[in-house]
Amino acid sequence: MRSTSNRAIVAFALIAAMGISVPAVAYASSAPSPKSTALSANFVSAQQTLEAQLASRFTRLQHLDADVSGATTLSANVSSTLQARLSTEETSINSLIAKVPTDTNNVELSADRAAMYKDNRVYAVMSPQVFESIEASVVAGQVTGMLANESTLQSEVTSLTGLVGYNNALHHYDNYVARISNWSTRIVNVEAVVLAQIPQDFPGDTQTFVSENHHVLDANVALAYASYDASIIGLAAGGYTGS
Repeated sequence: MRSTSNRAIVAFALIAAMGISVPAVAYASSAPSPKSTALSANFVSAQQTLEAQLASRFTRLQHLDADVSGATTLSANVSSTLQARLSTEETSINSLIAKVPTDTNNVELSADRAAMYKDNRVYAVMSPQVFESIEASVVAGQVTGMLANESTLQSEVTSLTGLVGYNNALHHYDNYVARISNWSTRIVNVEAVVLAQIPQDFPGDTQTFVSENHHVLDANVALAYASYDASIIGLAAGGYTGS
């Protein structure tokens, strides 16, 4: 042991004489290394990013809640269901907004980030669900009104029996009835399918939202054609023959 100590002393003396600095030993009281400082800065940056994402989602939920409350075409059942889901997500996001600033490590931050995405699909599920539910309800209301107009259109067509515009009017009436009858049942199914989606279904429900959105667009096109059919019948009943 004495021999080893002497060699160490001699080696240290030689290094000192040559002007070579000796790296400091990492004691508990030493300053953090550049690597640990970088990690700390990265953590703070990630924490601030998550806080901003949570704030954005809370704002979106408030907008969605206002959309649902203002949608007079939604049925009471659909409206209450959507409001309950939005309220649940607002509570969850609020709890994360309060917790994230107190996180002290990446494990906690990762858990909160996962909760934000997996438990609260604000953009991926709630947003399309609210938008499509409202759009489908608007279409359903239009279909109901157009169904009620069928008897009036039928009377107008009947009044043209034997006249020049009768066959054309009857053709458009048949088209009108077929379009409205088709969507009177299909739009109800669209509303049900959209409402059935829940955050836990993600990402499987993404394709469902895309598909049902196409159906809503198809319904709007069909109603536009039906409105055209009705206008042609009205013109014929008013004496217009197209000549």
